[in-house]
Amino acid sequence: MLKRDPLNPFSLSFGPKNDFGRNMLVAKDDIIKDEILKEAQKLFQQFGVKKTTMEDIAKAMGKGKSTLYYYYCSKEEIFDAVILREMDEVFNRVKLAVEKAGSAEEKLKAFTLTKIKAVQKRVNLYKMVSGEMHDTMRCMKHLHTEYDAQEVKLVKDILQFGVNNGEFSKLIGKELDILPSVMVSSLRGLQRDMFIDARYAKLELRMESIIGIMIKGLRNN
Repeated sequence: MLKRDPLNPFSLSFGPKNDFGRNMLVAKDDIIKDEILKEAQKLFQQFGVKKTTMEDIAKAMGKGKSTLYYYYCSKEEIFDAVILREMDEVFNRVKLAVEKAGSAEEKLKAFTLTKIKAVQKRVNLYKMVSGEMHDTMRCMKHLHTEYDAQEVKLVKDILQFGVNNGEFSKLIGKELDILPSVMVSSLRGLQRDMFIDARYAKLELRMESIIGIMIKGLRNN
């Protein structure tokens, strides 16, 4: 179908072709942004956020700083995007593992152990978020709040599933407004201490044992 440009009444264009062109531009932008985040993450992990500059990221990409500033206003905005992408990837892996598990008990184990494995692969970035950027948490608190809400909802769904199928005590159903949040906070605190201080050996086995104790308290007596 022919379309006329409202700003130029003498020009004609093809709608579908323009849509295709716009989609191509969007795809190209996504590729460039992904490259920026990948190179930035490598530098952040190697040198830290404070010592990494926009020029460093541009050089790693083989492009000028103008390319970075076209997509991101600052190094801090790039850092936020890196963390958000990592959070999304970890949560999606955890959610998929939970969905594959059959019982509520297995779902809780999948929730904890899958997250540990995913975070272990990103341990340098995890330490950096918990340490170096602590004093300049611009929008990190907002990002973590959203991530916490997703995890709490996922744990709540698991507990409700366990109550519904008789795995967990019906009394648990009365505590679903607060128990999921308590569980998520407790597990995160343990993970943070274990990673940052490296105080526990055989982390996965220890966490599996802790989850086992937690599940005993949730079961019907």
